[in-house]
Amino acid sequence: MKHKSIDLASEVKRATLPEGLHGFLFPLFEAVSNSLHSIEERWGDYVERDGRIEIEISSAERQIVIADNGVGFDEKNLGAFLTPLTGNKYERGGKGFGRFIAFRIFRDVFYSSRQIDALGAVIGGSYAYKPFANDDNLVEIAVDSGVAAHRFDRGLTALMRSPFDESQDYFDLAGPRYMGASAENAIAAALLDHFLIEFIQKKVPQHTILVIDGAPFNLYEHFYESLSMGGSRTEYLEIGQKSRRFDFSYFKVGEAQAKKHRLYFYANNRAASDLENISSGVNDKPFVEAGETGPQRYFYLVAVSSDFFVSSQSRDRITNLHARIVRDGVKKSIRDHLIALAKQHILEIESAYTSERRAKMVADIEHLIAVDPLLRRGLGDRSPEDFVRKRSITETREQLAQDLFVERFRKKFDFSKLGEDASVEQLEHLVKTQIPADAKEALAVYVAYRNHVITIFRELLKKQADGLATEDRVHALIYPRYKDSDEIDYSSHNLWLLDDDLAYAQYVSSDRTPDGNYRAKGEYAHDLLVNNQNELMVVEMKRPQKTGYSAESDSPTNNPVDQLKRQISDIRQKGRIKTSAGREVSVPPDTMVRGYVIADWNDNLQNYLQMEDFVITNYGGQMAYRYFQSLNLMIEVVAFDRLVDRATNRNEAFVQMLEGRSTYDRKPKGTLGSLGATGGTR
Repeated sequence: MKHKSIDLASEVKRATLPEGLHGFLFPLFEAVSNSLHSIEERWGDYVERDGRIEIEISSAERQIVIADNGVGFDEKNLGAFLTPLTGNKYERGGKGFGRFIAFRIFRDVFYSSRQIDALGAVIGGSYAYKPFANDDNLVEIAVDSGVAAHRFDRGLTALMRSPFDESQDYFDLAGPRYMGASAENAIAAALLDHFLIEFIQKKVPQHTILVIDGAPFNLYEHFYESLSMGGSRTEYLEIGQKSRRFDFSYFKVGEAQAKKHRLYFYANNRAASDLENISSGVNDKPFVEAGETGPQRYFYLVAVSSDFFVSSQSRDRITNLHARIVRDGVKKSIRDHLIALAKQHILEIESAYTSERRAKMVADIEHLIAVDPLLRRGLGDRSPEDFVRKRSITETREQLAQDLFVERFRKKFDFSKLGEDASVEQLEHLVKTQIPADAKEALAVYVAYRNHVITIFRELLKKQADGLATEDRVHALIYPRYKDSDEIDYSSHNLWLLDDDLAYAQYVSSDRTPDGNYRAKGEYAHDLLVNNQNELMVVEMKRPQKTGYSAESDSPTNNPVDQLKRQISDIRQKGRIKTSAGREVSVPPDTMVRGYVIADWNDNLQNYLQMEDFVITNYGGQMAYRYFQSLNLMIEVVAFDRLVDRATNRNEAFVQMLEGRSTYDRKPKGTLGSLGATGGTR
């Protein structure tokens, strides 16, 4: 028996594209990528000198043409072209699917080719491409029926035309899609940004021409006119009792060619990682320096190379970056150490900017203390300069105020004064005598606020109101919809309802895709995604009082287990998530992901979970769990009642402390250490 042929049309429909202009241009990116591979196959080390790529975009004809002087449809490449999901470009990280993406944007695709046959003769032809046809998929046609005869001695021309309705307006170069900016500049910048690594590695021909409505533009010349060397550094890391060398190269790339500071890992003479966004903690904006024609604005591109790196079989990823090592007393992954070093180097190279930013932060600290003298306690015995030196160069005045506030309360109430053998009496004495009145007042306000939120939460679970789905209100109460923590801070949400540890999570996203975007048609968006201390959590909230659950349902909302598995599978395939600001957060395969379904518990849900082989327990409230080994995923299904009851119990501990009540007054009294070992009773 044989595998059935794949449903290619359905696969294309399911394929997701980036938002906006990059999504529209994605078929062009794929075609140019194929041209670069074909040119490299023909010209080897002489790609820059001898290669040719010409891109033509016509707004009047609503079409894009890409022509190259690579190998064309020779026997090997034609065979691979006619094999869906071929492994022909596996070593380059290709998956054999890119050519089909064109049919997400365009109705018609044509090719013309000129290549060498097995006998050494030059042959060629013109073709219409019909990947979903039951018979021939590459149909030979007359030259004037599709794209004209191929213009170079060898290679391939691709023509994409007749865009679908939702993409038509991208050909209106003065239209709203470009928001009044130059469409020509936006398209050129998108191409340069997408092929940044290829330009740096000198894999792009000097003759790479973009023609928009007849106006030519040399992408190669434009890129290198805006590129300069920014310096280099060498660092050594102790890995496995051996000192390993890492070389850092810094390139200044013009603002038009790059939109953020980025880094890639370089192994075996080629890039072996996606570009990492390293703007956070460095500078969210471009640096500026004086040039001959005025101020020059630029971002940094960092290449990190080492004999230590081991690339994957497809050579598109480094496989040994995730081991955790200690450097300067800090334990984190090799990847994170290298990124931190790259950021440190940039700030050293840009010493004038760094000094200016530090001075501005010191001035902000002094201003905050002048407005609220109590914040001075957060400095302790340090000067503002010492305090700022320990913080990220990009911290805002608001973040500095928050840091001072936290430091102030740490100094007021320091549990480090207690040893692990301290008695419960000592703990109670510390709580009662060392928390000043103003701290108790602030805590009282916070506890009252939390009690009010819990009351609202309970009411939302009881009823529908104003015709609005209760799920939306519950979601908005826990975390604002369509936002993430790049946009709002910890004071704007109530994630503590799920878990107090989540209040200060490193990254939180609500109603967004793993690429940090709003959900487009056909895409999914998680209800909540939380990344904290290298642990990823995805939450799906169901409408209170919902009863319709079934593994056979076509609706993902009725099959939340499959819904979560599909979401996590997509994240696993990408190996990362993105924030709304474009910052990439790595999700290594060895990182367990936790998936949570929050719902009202009922017989229908319980029967569904039993059929899905979940372990069901009522310890502390209704919940169920199951581990999926292939995804390294733990899914927990938690009842709304359990959630709100536990939040209430946690808040009650604060209330007892404020009112001077304690249930830790029963004999026998042990040490804190023994309570931790035995579990203690309340």
